[in-house]
Amino acid sequence: MHFRPGWKLTLFFLLMLPCLLSLGVWQLQRAEEKRQILDLVATRRSETPINMEQLLTRTEPAYSQLEFSGRYLTGQVILLDNRIFRGRFGYEVVMPFRTSDGELLWVSRGWVAGSLHREQLPELEPVSGDIDLLGEVYVPLGEAFTLTDSPLPGGWPKRIQVLDIGALAEMTGVAYYPYVVRLRPGSATVFDSYWQDINSQPEKHTAYAVQWFAMALALLILYLAVAFGFLKSKRVVTD
Repeated sequence: MHFRPGWKLTLFFLLMLPCLLSLGVWQLQRAEEKRQILDLVATRRSETPINMEQLLTRTEPAYSQLEFSGRYLTGQVILLDNRIFRGRFGYEVVMPFRTSDGELLWVSRGWVAGSLHREQLPELEPVSGDIDLLGEVYVPLGEAFTLTDSPLPGGWPKRIQVLDIGALAEMTGVAYYPYVVRLRPGSATVFDSYWQDINSQPEKHTAYAVQWFAMALALLILYLAVAFGFLKSKRVVTD
């Protein structure tokens, strides 16, 4: 039994094996990242809600539970487009909010159903007067993907794909808190809370990692089998 893999097979093996292993390791890293996020979410939601003054001192505000009072600036409404909830098309409603101590926030009120007629926007009942709310600070994990870098449309409501608080601040000339506050389920003025803490569970990434490692093992077995001649075809001679 001789080890004769051939240079082409060896080159293919040396190129593919590191790729498969690195993909498996990457999926394990993603699983760990998701576990850390879920741990942070659980920790923050078990804490006593903080006020706006305390929030402004936090260097890592993600998922902070915030109690705040004030009123909506009802003339300005943003509809985040193409939000799917329970198989239905709709919008995420985001509105500016002035707290009782003068801070300005963008508050997400959740999901509302959209119309099949794109030109028909949802009608929202106005919210007037001071109100007490409970929300959660949302810090994006990365930059959102957009098809275009088109400027913000004029007028209100604005139907856009992604909320860019910096761009809104430049357009309006007003400084807002840099992250959206999502209303918690059961809070006043909230619509459907359609948000997910994470888009996939850690177990899913672990399963993907197992698949990549299994493919790497299969590649190794096939390489050795060919190299040692176990997979050579044999000619059957008959009389």
